[in-house]
Amino acid sequence: MNKRHVLIIDDSPDDIELIERSLGKVADVCYQIDSATQPDELWQCLKKSHYDCLLIDYHLPSTSGLEILKSVRKEFAFLPVVVLTGQANELQAANLIKAGAQDYINKTSISGQRLHEVISEAITRVQTASPRNLLPGAQCNVLIIDDNPDDIEFCVRSLKRKSKRYRYQSASSGEEGLSLIDTFLPDCVILDHSLPGTTGVDFLPQILSVYPHLPIIIMTGQGNELIAVEAMKRGAENYLIKSELDADTLDKNITAAVQKKQLEHELSKKERVLTKKQQELNDAYAFQDLVFDSLPDYVFVKDHEFRIVRANQPFLDLYPDKSKVIGYTTVEDYPKDEAEAFLTKDREAFDAGFSETLETITFPNGEVHILSTQKKRFENATGEVFILGVAKDVTERETTLRALQKSNYDLEQFAYVASHDLKSPLNGIKKLVSWIEEDHHDELSKEALQHFTMIKSRVDRMSQLLTDLLEYARVNTKLSDNESVNFHEICHYLHSLNEFSDDFVLKVPEVEVQLPRVALQLVMMNLIGNAIKHHDKSTGQIEIDILPCPGGYSLTITDDGPGIAPEYADKVFEMFQTLQPRDELEGSGMGLAMVKKVMEYYSGRVAIDTDYVAGCKVALFWPSKDNTFNLCKQVGVTV
Repeated sequence: MNKRHVLIIDDSPDDIELIERSLGKVADVCYQIDSATQPDELWQCLKKSHYDCLLIDYHLPSTSGLEILKSVRKEFAFLPVVVLTGQANELQAANLIKAGAQDYINKTSISGQRLHEVISEAITRVQTASPRNLLPGAQCNVLIIDDNPDDIEFCVRSLKRKSKRYRYQSASSGEEGLSLIDTFLPDCVILDHSLPGTTGVDFLPQILSVYPHLPIIIMTGQGNELIAVEAMKRGAENYLIKSELDADTLDKNITAAVQKKQLEHELSKKERVLTKKQQELNDAYAFQDLVFDSLPDYVFVKDHEFRIVRANQPFLDLYPDKSKVIGYTTVEDYPKDEAEAFLTKDREAFDAGFSETLETITFPNGEVHILSTQKKRFENATGEVFILGVAKDVTERETTLRALQKSNYDLEQFAYVASHDLKSPLNGIKKLVSWIEEDHHDELSKEALQHFTMIKSRVDRMSQLLTDLLEYARVNTKLSDNESVNFHEICHYLHSLNEFSDDFVLKVPEVEVQLPRVALQLVMMNLIGNAIKHHDKSTGQIEIDILPCPGGYSLTITDDGPGIAPEYADKVFEMFQTLQPRDELEGSGMGLAMVKKVMEYYSGRVAIDTDYVAGCKVALFWPSKDNTFNLCKQVGVTV
């Protein structure tokens, strides 16, 4: 379906809606309609978009449609214009046509099809009014407007003798000639200066207001320089004296006038396109400047001599004297070692195309910033090389990170010291109790021996708790990057380390996955160990499954044990939490807490599946950029 872009200027919303509804019913053409209620809005629309037709209301509150029409014609000579009137008469219609409108239509008689026809005819008239690109030897239509039949005959005979390519039409008055233009479509008009009731020079603007790119040659019986100058000022291509005319002169002037208008027309089109492109480019530059200055990072551009040629406002604010930034290297404002570091990274960017660094800088305004700076080489349209620098202020991040690293180091040291220093007296207590038990076994009562056994159990529990605390504190430092892991092999190896592994059947798929080995061992060791430790029978089954999913892997470990009640599904992942008394089942309550910490380190998830009723089911999502999944050709299991 054909599309047309139409602009309406009308102060009545009802009339605008009427036109939109009417054109919306046209079957053959899809109309896109913009509207304006004021002249300023009209000009904004005309500068931003290309329109196939302009609809102007004749009566506007601040000005008349006729004045707007005249203004539009000066800037947009080839824009089809239809005037909307409340009541039209012949005189008003004639004035509109003279001012450059292609047609008019009464609002009271608007229908979709009628308005569509008027717009179509207006577009056709403008297209046919533009000069044709005549090829050498092509037919040329000449309209002669002269009230003297002899002069018309002279022109016709002269052109016939010169070339067969000319076709002729004549009119004895300006009004008759104006009415012939629409049907004859002349390539050139020869206009006599002396016409009934007017002069060719006075009538000339009436023709050009409607057909601005129609070449017109003024012809007169008497030579007069003032008339010639006035004719040229008003738009005539040339001024010929009848007594000096011959076939060659007439032919050359017609050809020159047509070619000149053709060039002007093409130039006008190119200028309009150029103007629009320039406006688009200006808009793009304005938006680029807005983005450039709105960025919170420090952004700058350097030339091949390391001079700053452009910088955004946050960058300029770092310098007390902003006038000494653009056009300068600014390295003289910094200590020698820092300046050399800047230039080294600049050279690297120019040579390799890119450089990146983390740097601590004391700026001329006294502020100290830690910057993550990237520099990238680029060329402009002429091949001149520059580098674009973007420095992100990471002072707060780096300060926090360094404080966190120190805190983690201090925590690890504390955990190590606490584990080592506290285990020594615990071991001493256990040895003393054992020695007393050995030396005085026969003298001690049965109840005392039970108490000694309980003391040793508490000592072992405390020792295990200290070991687990140390492992928990060191989780982040022990984790590794992805590597190819035989999932079946590693799970069976971890299973074999459990005291009662022979009594529990473990099913694991024989696959290779891409996961961090150390972290995977830590997670699976705790999950498999928990499944056995908290089982309510002496034998059982454990099944582990792993599958690739969007963004990583999905893991599940299920057992046929007693399960975990829904109200404890979250609590079991807290530190030191156990669901059974420690006197019944030894444990620090840190296994699942350690699993959760590992998964959080990798931005993963772990949860108890509370809908699983045949035992316990733990579900994990482990993120991985490479979630490949290969069947193992040979599975070597260490048990």
